[in-house]
Amino acid sequence: MIWPFRRKKPNEAAKPAVDAAQIVRRARRLRYRVRPEAVAQLAGAYHGARPGIGLTFAELRAYEPGDDVRHLDWNVTARQGRPFVRRFVEERSLTVWLVLDVSASMRFGPEGRTKADRGAQAAALLATAAIYNGDRVGLAMVSDRIEIELLPNGGIRHLSQIVRALVATPTSSAKTQLAVGLSRVRRTARRALIVVLGDFQSEEPINLWRRAARRHDTIAIRIVHPLEEELPAAGLLSLEDAETGQRLLVDSSSKRQRAVYSRAAAERKQSFPRWCGSAGVDGFTLSTEVDPIRGLIELFSRRSARRGPS
Repeated sequence: MIWPFRRKKPNEAAKPAVDAAQIVRRARRLRYRVRPEAVAQLAGAYHGARPGIGLTFAELRAYEPGDDVRHLDWNVTARQGRPFVRRFVEERSLTVWLVLDVSASMRFGPEGRTKADRGAQAAALLATAAIYNGDRVGLAMVSDRIEIELLPNGGIRHLSQIVRALVATPTSSAKTQLAVGLSRVRRTARRALIVVLGDFQSEEPINLWRRAARRHDTIAIRIVHPLEEELPAAGLLSLEDAETGQRLLVDSSSKRQRAVYSRAAAERKQSFPRWCGSAGVDGFTLSTEVDPIRGLIELFSRRSARRGPS
C-alpha cells in the first residue's frame, strides 16, 4: 500500500464546487495543453496503431449472380431450399472508450501535475486524436462508482463536452474500483478500443479484464508520481492513505524505512506488467513528470511497430 501525501482532510471525498467561470478557465487551460501540432503527431501515431475497422451485418437476402459465395448463410439456405447471403457494410468509425480513475489517490502531486491532472490531460489528448481520425469517443469517470458517463459520439461539440467533464466533474467517493467502469463499458460497447487511465493501486479482478480484452482492444495506462517510487530523506513524515484516511508516521531519514518503501514500490512496478499479461491487456506506465503527449506517442508508436506493416 502506498501512502500518498495529502493536503485535504480524509473525509473530503468530493472536489470543491467550482463556478462557471472557473470551469471555462480550466477547460481553456486543458485545451491549450492539447496543442494542434502535438495532436497531429499523436493522431498519426494513433492511426498507425488503430485497430482495424470491422464489418456490420446489414441484411439477409436471396442470392444473386455475382454475390460473394463466402457470405452464403448455409442455415437459412438449407431451411428455405434456395441460397441466401448475408450482406455486410463496413464500419466507418471506431468506438473509443476512455475510462478515467478519479478516486482520491489520483490527487497526489503538486498543483497542475497531480496524477489526476495528467490523467485528464492524457484523456483529452486521446479524445482529440480519436475524433481527429473520425472516431467516436465515450468517457466514463469512475471512483468505486461511475461519476459521469458520456456515450460515444464524434465532432468538436462532443469533444468540448468531454473536456468540460474532465475539468468540472466532482467525485462523490474517495475509493477506487475501476472494474465498475470497465464492466459498464464492456456491456455497452459492441467492439471498441478501451483505454483505462489510473494509478492501479487497488487490486483489479483479472477475470473481468480478461473477458473485456477478449472482445475489445484494451489498454491499461498506469499513472505514477516519482515520490511514490522513492521516499525522500526528509525526517519525520506524516503519511496518509488518500482513500481510507489511515495515517502513518514514518522516519524518512532511516535508510531501512526508505529501503522498505523502495522495495514495495519496485514490487508494484514489476507486478503491473505481470497483471497486464495475465489479463491480456496492453499495459503502459506514464510518469507525471513526463508530458502526456510524449508518453502517448511512445505508446501508440510501440503498438504500431508491434503490429508491423499493414
